[in-house]
Amino acid sequence: MSTLILDLDNAFDLQPDLVSGAGRIGARDLGPALRLWSRPAALDALETRIREAMADSGPTLVFAGSGDFHHVSALLIRRAAEMSPERGMTVLHVDNHPDWVRFSPGMHCGSWAARVARFSGVRQVISVAMCSPDMEDSARKGADLSVVREGLLTPFPLRAGAKEECVVAGRRIPTIETLGDALFLELVDRMIGTDDLYITIDKDVLSPLDAVTNWDQGDLRLDRLILWLSTLTDGRRLRGADIVGDASPPTYGPGLFSALLKRVEAGLDQPSRIRLDAESIGINAAANRRLRDCLLPHIRRAA
Repeated sequence: MSTLILDLDNAFDLQPDLVSGAGRIGARDLGPALRLWSRPAALDALETRIREAMADSGPTLVFAGSGDFHHVSALLIRRAAEMSPERGMTVLHVDNHPDWVRFSPGMHCGSWAARVARFSGVRQVISVAMCSPDMEDSARKGADLSVVREGLLTPFPLRAGAKEECVVAGRRIPTIETLGDALFLELVDRMIGTDDLYITIDKDVLSPLDAVTNWDQGDLRLDRLILWLSTLTDGRRLRGADIVGDASPPTYGPGLFSALLKRVEAGLDQPSRIRLDAESIGINAAANRRLRDCLLPHIRRAA
């Protein structure tokens, strides 16, 4: 089972090419409790299903629906790290947001990367291509910048307003646009070294021409991302990968109070209208196919 659908919402109901031949973990009953943020009980229930379904699986490419569920990547990354605890693993995180805020108890789709940076078996997280205002000084309130200060998480924004670099936790971080792709890839390749690699992608990093999501989007083009992935996976052991960012109609829970809190938060942070027409589904399906075709050969070689 090299490709798996983690079925938390209805994002893939109209993408038969993606679903055909893939394994499936049914979890729509947990979707409302997991969406946007999750308390420990829902995370534990999902982790039990993931471990049972993937008990006999090696490295796997997982599609998990909306970016509202990006924190479930932490469960997949922990499993991948435990598969070969003696080998260092770098997590390459491609996203329009750094996902480094503090949140407890449980996890938020904007908090999981800082948590993963401290997982046993994960040597570092490299977060790339952010365009969102989250990288601006004034937007870092609540961020767990200790992981940046300690070198456990390194952010490389695609751009930072009109600045050529940003300073995060005392570290001067050049933007990708300042470095240029060749130097950026050389730098990240050197940082990864001989580590095994796990890749997690939120398609909100992509231009609206290449993806339709629940969130504000960056302007990275899909062709450019495919080139980056091909370069950084070449010759490395890919321990797994996951992809989120397919727009889907939200259902929040568990219970009325959590649903209300999530709806208010989504109203503050997300676009007021979500495209769910045939054209948007076609755009997402095309991106999913290309990302699958790029990553799957490396997943299979590592199995």
